[in-house]
Amino acid sequence: MFSLASFIIGLRETIEASLIIGIILAYLTRTGNADSKRGIWIGAMLGIIISVIGAFGFQKLLGGFTGTTEKLFEGVMMISAALLLSFMIIWMFKSAKTIKYELERKLEHAVKQNKKYALVTLSFIIILREGIETVLFLTGISSTEDPSTVFLSGSIGIFVAIILSVLFFKSSFKLNITQFFNYTSVLLIFFAAGLFSHGIHEFQELGVFGATNSFWNVNFMDLSGVLNDKTNTMGVMLRALFGYQDKPTPVELISYVFYWIVITLTYFQVNISIKKNTASEIAA
Repeated sequence: MFSLASFIIGLRETIEASLIIGIILAYLTRTGNADSKRGIWIGAMLGIIISVIGAFGFQKLLGGFTGTTEKLFEGVMMISAALLLSFMIIWMFKSAKTIKYELERKLEHAVKQNKKYALVTLSFIIILREGIETVLFLTGISSTEDPSTVFLSGSIGIFVAIILSVLFFKSSFKLNITQFFNYTSVLLIFFAAGLFSHGIHEFQELGVFGATNSFWNVNFMDLSGVLNDKTNTMGVMLRALFGYQDKPTPVELISYVFYWIVITLTYFQVNISIKKNTASEIAA
């Protein structure tokens, strides 16, 4: 079994981190500070090491919970992962045009002040942030899919991203970065919607939404005979990728729709804000 969600997350997060580190290295080379690259690599390696330790720690923690505590932890993790994933996508969309400028401004200050530790810290924070996000997302997915499959698929995504990044920076591979992030953002939003709905389901099983036989907890429809989410191959894939439920409850349906309403409104609000700022810059 292969986890597409884990693969996409590993691929995207690694390419994002690689691009940012690439911008930093290119700036140092362009400004005649190539000798400072060592600090960038040291910070990046430290970030990777801490992220890997955190990944094993999360898996150990997840495996140690049972019963009510396990459901509570999984519910919190899935909802947290969905929200963080959403904020990350919106932030990337909003900040895409200014990331390079902001990075170079910080680098210029660090180089002028001869703060080598600042370069180590900058690359460390960048890699650690991406690492923590990846660990959190994959941990959330591990609550709905086989952890070993999630780990393997995520690792393949990271490996492929490293190869693509190397080819991209050597200019032998033409990757349209804008389209790549746009397409993967749409997929990740679908993943996040499913994670959010699954997280709400965990709290539902804990009795947060009342008695088992109450309106909110009774199956709204039954599609198990048509597209079973446990035995049908397509149903299993839809459940893993997009949070499909063959017997959804009103709470699960409402939470899924609510997520899409919020993310859509946020997207349009950010898009309007970007257009206003662009118009102001042109007018100035």
